[in-house]
Amino acid sequence: MPKQISKPIPEYQLDEAQKRIDRYWRATQGFILALESKHGFSAKQLLTLLPTGDTSMERFREYQAKALIFNTRFQFSPSVIVMCNNTDDVMRAYQEAIEFNLPIRVRSGGHDHEGECSGTDVVLLDLSGLKDFSIEKKGDDYIAHIGSGYRFYQLVPKLAESGYKNIPPLTIPHGTCATVGLAGYIQGGGWGPWTRAKGMCCESLVGATVILQDGSRVEVSETENEDLLWALRGGGALSYGIVTEFRVKAFELPEEIHRFEINWNNEAVGSTDLATWQLLSQWENAINDTGKDTENLVGTNLKINAVPDVSECEKSSGYEKTLKHPSTMYGYWQGSEKALIQFAKQYFPAAKVQVTGTDTKQNYSEALMSDWSRNSVANLKKLGLKGTLAASLDGEPFTPDFDAPAPHKITSKLVRESGLTEQGKLALLRSLTSPLLFAQNAPLGLFSYVTLGAISGKFYANDTCDDAKKRVAFPYTTAQYTIQYQTWWNTELKYDGSYDSKRLGQANPVYRYVNRALDWIEVSRDTTIEGAYGAFISFKDASIPTKTYFQENYEKLIEIKEEYSGFTVKLDCGKEVYVNFNRLRTRKTII
Repeated sequence: MPKQISKPIPEYQLDEAQKRIDRYWRATQGFILALESKHGFSAKQLLTLLPTGDTSMERFREYQAKALIFNTRFQFSPSVIVMCNNTDDVMRAYQEAIEFNLPIRVRSGGHDHEGECSGTDVVLLDLSGLKDFSIEKKGDDYIAHIGSGYRFYQLVPKLAESGYKNIPPLTIPHGTCATVGLAGYIQGGGWGPWTRAKGMCCESLVGATVILQDGSRVEVSETENEDLLWALRGGGALSYGIVTEFRVKAFELPEEIHRFEINWNNEAVGSTDLATWQLLSQWENAINDTGKDTENLVGTNLKINAVPDVSECEKSSGYEKTLKHPSTMYGYWQGSEKALIQFAKQYFPAAKVQVTGTDTKQNYSEALMSDWSRNSVANLKKLGLKGTLAASLDGEPFTPDFDAPAPHKITSKLVRESGLTEQGKLALLRSLTSPLLFAQNAPLGLFSYVTLGAISGKFYANDTCDDAKKRVAFPYTTAQYTIQYQTWWNTELKYDGSYDSKRLGQANPVYRYVNRALDWIEVSRDTTIEGAYGAFISFKDASIPTKTYFQENYEKLIEIKEEYSGFTVKLDCGKEVYVNFNRLRTRKTII
């Protein structure tokens, strides 16, 4: 007689699941108690909404504020947020978390576009309090020791402080968004307004303090744990350990620096009417010329707004070359304004350059970073749209860098050293002219566009893939530029005499169009653009395979992660064995 197989009883399965949840919360409570009693963490450092904890409104608001991340499309509820003040706090909190076998996330700036810096029912180690800062002179170099809690609006003015211990005003190859944290930025590669002249920021990383997966602390430099330093130079954040301090080579600021814009096909002052095909070609010519005429163009991007495709007629061959998209070139120019104007006349003969900011080495600040990072209501008038809400906003909006966190979706590609083919350019322009987008989008605060970020320039002019692979894990140093597809929407706009969308909540009319804008991102991601390849981890899209981000460096990065991810475990028999774990992981970490 065949043996009877007992069937699982759903009620028992549910009971077991509830027991696992109970064990998790008991472990979390034990973790909090251990930090308080063994390590002296204060109640203000341990934010939680445990059922048995303090759930007062004041406590709730503090927790909610710290739980927020930049992409508000994601809303997570960590079981506990640990506000760390120094490396020892991070090490002790991490060691206790692995002792209680709890899942871990780490956040510095909170700008991970897929929200992987946080999570629900996790221990969130918040590094924003790590603000140690010093500068040392090593030979002819200046090395900045920077705590992982710094964001660029805090860091850039500090580096530029004149007369700091007789050190001249300095900076590093910083980013374009002032509220981004250095930690995720530099580990992702670090593209910004100095890239053509100084390379990606990861090129300037010379050392770090790292908490490894077993909870130990190591120092990393060009002579100590060199393979780990290589991985931190653009191999993605979190995978290899928790970095609590970066040592970054800084450079002396030039005497004069200008931020400028050139506008096409929009309502900005001095905007020029020109087919997107032509202006894209002009911009490509400028960034790919690495001679004397362009060496002072230290960095640039080109923002091209996507527009609705409203034509119902059959399109003739080559129609893409006649399309006109509202576009803006943003640039950093080192040197005189006269030389900048001469450069613009040479490469953009029909356009008018607008100098939007001038600084000297004595007063360089985060103000020069505005407008580069994203479209928002702050620069809505530049989009070339009639009847927008910009003039009726209640009060002055922040400039784009300082906009409040907002829901968004991003994806990316990069352009090969050989450039886009003609068919590739046509495909790019087609992707920016879509029936999934509507004239109503921007007036409601929904923006869709690409940002093309120049990599090609003086710094990488003579680089090869083999040379770069020896220095950095970032695999795109020979690329011409990044292609970053973006769509953002606002949910808290105030309309004069009409309505307040914040109060409307889920009744906000912007939600009539958001899904189709997100579909546009997915279609763009899947569009074949000849001459483009890969994806940039700083513009994270979780649906892109991890290997795509890291290209030929992927397998080596796996080896390094595994090398630094193990524990020595003592068995009951007294024998010690090395076991490999993967406690520091999210969807887009290396394994």
